[in-house]
Amino acid sequence: MSAVAETEATARFGELFRAYHSVILAAAYNRLSDVGDAEDITAEVFSAAWDKRDQAAQVFSLPWLYNTLRNKVGNEYRRRERVLRREEKARNTSPTPELDAQLSAERIELRRVVSMLQESDRELIWMAFWEELTGEEMAAVLGCSHTTLRVRLSRAKKRLKILIDQSDAPEGGDLT
Repeated sequence: MSAVAETEATARFGELFRAYHSVILAAAYNRLSDVGDAEDITAEVFSAAWDKRDQAAQVFSLPWLYNTLRNKVGNEYRRRERVLRREEKARNTSPTPELDAQLSAERIELRRVVSMLQESDRELIWMAFWEELTGEEMAAVLGCSHTTLRVRLSRAKKRLKILIDQSDAPEGGDLT
């Protein structure tokens, strides 16, 4: 982007921000019922607009801001749902101190084994089992189809199982 175009885009962004910031903030608050979350989402919407300033003619409009807001709010709803599922899961599992210690040791070992995977496999395992993303969410994050995601996740789980089996082998035993 040329210096003149950059200056023009910056000026147009300033106008957009002044005209619609309070509108987008109010819309975010109406959907999220939390001032802090509404402010964060509003900042994300305008940050996305700034990142696309080279497409200002299409992006710097109220409809684009609302569409972006809708997407960001949807992401926030999904994040909140994951948090609620984790909290519910934690409430429903109240292990004894002995079981809790054993589970902690197993979790530490599992994290160690997962860290041995290639980064792409590790990311799939984290998203699926620690972050509890749905298949659709994972596919969107990774920019692939749901079918491709299932194949990649299946392969990552197989490689993880091999590493787990190897880590369970007796010391000095044959790992092949």
